[in-house]
Amino acid sequence: MYWKFRLLLLFSLAMAMPHGTQATETTNAPFSLSGQIGVTRVTDGDSLRSGSLKIRLFGIDAPELKQQCETDDGSSWSCGLAARDAMRDLAASAPQLRCHLRDVDRYGRLVMQCFANDLDIAGALVDRGLALAYRDFSIAYVENETRAAAAKRGVWQGRFSPPWEWRRK
Repeated sequence: MYWKFRLLLLFSLAMAMPHGTQATETTNAPFSLSGQIGVTRVTDGDSLRSGSLKIRLFGIDAPELKQQCETDDGSSWSCGLAARDAMRDLAASAPQLRCHLRDVDRYGRLVMQCFANDLDIAGALVDRGLALAYRDFSIAYVENETRAAAAKRGVWQGRFSPPWEWRRK
């Protein structure tokens, strides 16, 4: 039943994509659809909208909007808001994003890998320490995370709960 939903959603997306969008093959996904999208809203550090389409970035998990992190000296900072703001800046750096559909999640969101010009947005967020590699779904950004942690960027400058653990609390 789930596969029927995914197929219907993919067909609907293909019909809704702007002219010039083309299907391409991707080795990491059972299906692929690529195209240019205009961002109408950045929801948080790993989610955005293009009109009525809800998009989640592939392979990462960013702190939730209300999530707080700590620096080494114990002071608190709004890492969730910082992740959202970084996503806004990255999305605004190009008139349109080039995105590749990788999956559809259980909430019906399109899981996409998106690029602002040639910059992989998810990779840039992980490089800044404002998102983590979401190993449950991909290992694509593990090296980015390792470098950010070694440089103590973003959440790695102190203590934090991974977003998936923070949501469970």
